[in-house]
Amino acid sequence: MQTTTDPLKKNTSTSADAIAPGFNHVIDKASAAAHPVIDQFSVKAHDTVDRLATAASHSAENFEVRTEQLTAAGQRLSNAVRSQIRRRPVAVLGVAVATGFVISWLLKSRVG
Repeated sequence: MQTTTDPLKKNTSTSADAIAPGFNHVIDKASAAAHPVIDQFSVKAHDTVDRLATAASHSAENFEVRTEQLTAAGQRLSNAVRSQIRRRPVAVLGVAVATGFVISWLLKSRVG
């Protein structure tokens, strides 16, 4: 530290040195009081993240199971339609033509 001959600077420096230990003590007390709160918040945050991760994992597993079920149902429906077409091709063609006429009639009545 430089020494100075200016009495104002010398008094200011001396006053700051005298006050600093008091401020350090206040800062230490505030830090000690805040530490348990921060630790508690950290524990709760970790618990929340763990619960969210578990929920996301269960959701992903359920999604995978549902996807497999829907894929299997789609395959069964496709096989059933193919089987029906092979057994009665003329009837299926008639139903398709009739469906086309009904859809055409519905669209014309809404437009016009």
